[in-house]
Amino acid sequence: MMRESGRKRRARDRVSEADPPTVSCCMFILFEALCFTPSVMLLGWAVYYAGGFAWDGSHKQFNWHPFCMCLAMATFFSNSIVAYRIFPFHRRTRKFIHALMHLMTLFVALIGLTAVFLNHQRQSIPHLYSLHSWCGLAVICLAGMQWLCGLLTFVFPLFSAGKRADFKPWHVRIGHLIFFGAIATCLIGINEKMSFLGNHTHTHSDGETILSDLTAKHHKPAMRYSDLPNEAVLCNVIGMILVLLAGVVFSISSQPDYTSGEKMRGFQLVSSG
Repeated sequence: MMRESGRKRRARDRVSEADPPTVSCCMFILFEALCFTPSVMLLGWAVYYAGGFAWDGSHKQFNWHPFCMCLAMATFFSNSIVAYRIFPFHRRTRKFIHALMHLMTLFVALIGLTAVFLNHQRQSIPHLYSLHSWCGLAVICLAGMQWLCGLLTFVFPLFSAGKRADFKPWHVRIGHLIFFGAIATCLIGINEKMSFLGNHTHTHSDGETILSDLTAKHHKPAMRYSDLPNEAVLCNVIGMILVLLAGVVFSISSQPDYTSGEKMRGFQLVSSG
């Protein structure tokens, strides 16, 4: 009897691992729309307002920075955060998606960081002088350590099951902290970039202040962020979408953790009756 009960329990556990996610189809569509829309809008901003992309040290190389960072944090990182709740796959598949999305976050973010560092070096602009740059570097470093800790703890477990269970809540909390910090950093970056609108000057090492290529070729000198031109409206909308995305991620991730099929079915029965 005990052996039969054990087999039934293991079979039930295998079924529960492939249970559907806890969010509805409408929430899933809303979430993914909010994930991809800011990146698409920033792509349009870079092409239409900022001259497109290049890798030559000019302002066009800088354009890779906001696009890559938004793609990394808003698209990949947010999917990593809620992977266990929105994808209707086996638990191991969801774990793989979670780790892969986090790895893609780091890879794309490093491209964005490289672009801005090389651009600043070419244009003789100081590195890491603003609040945005400090917060961004902290977020990237924490995200890298979070991925490494998760890899060693859950993918290639170096610790006992008890220690993994103790670490899991902290892994979740720290992941959410990094994500919301990333969204805040994106908002600071958008505001910082728009504050330069119509005032694109920088100082060379010899003290000479010159206008950048961006002002000369792609902006009207009299245009200011406070005048709310179309570019400023677009970037404000991107910022609001990022705030909505953070709210949806919080809503999804704060739901009760119904990981087993019986708990899920029980929740549905209680909700319906």
